[in-house]
Amino acid sequence: MTDRELLLAYVETRDAEPLGALLARYQESLVRFVSRFLGDPEAAQDVVQETFLEAARHPRRLLKVDDCHNWLLRVARNRSVDFIRRESRRRRHTEAAARERRGAGTAADQPLVAEERRACTRAEIDRLPPRQREVLLLRIEEGKSYREIAEIIGTTPTNVGVILHRTMGVLATRLAPIGGEDE
Repeated sequence: MTDRELLLAYVETRDAEPLGALLARYQESLVRFVSRFLGDPEAAQDVVQETFLEAARHPRRLLKVDDCHNWLLRVARNRSVDFIRRESRRRRHTEAAARERRGAGTAADQPLVAEERRACTRAEIDRLPPRQREVLLLRIEEGKSYREIAEIIGTTPTNVGVILHRTMGVLATRLAPIGGEDE
């Protein structure tokens, strides 16, 4: 069944099964996006639950959109931003702990060095401002086009390009010290 058919079945009968089938299609993607966006897999589960509750409470809104996945991503993104605002103190503490971990120890063998680089890259992505982080994750992890990202976050495709360009510049500058050189 299509997304629209499942939504219509839910609206007409209020039977949770069609809605559950629809949401199951997108759960993995939403959890992955929100988890990376928040840097907290447990909080991601809560945010995705809230997103699904929004869909259950307002299924007619979903019937009006062209792409259910993008609508769900937008709601999840908005809920994530709310979460970030509520949890700013915890976030600062987490970032400080991540900086301490990045600075601790050096490794001589290549697999450890590569893993350290990946960890630093993940930590730097986590340190990005929420807008830059969400655009980067939607582009890289969700494979969304500039147009789709613009629709999800409520801006223009041109602005998405500007945000991505600036984000890549920030990451390049921050990650330059760890480089990719193999000694």
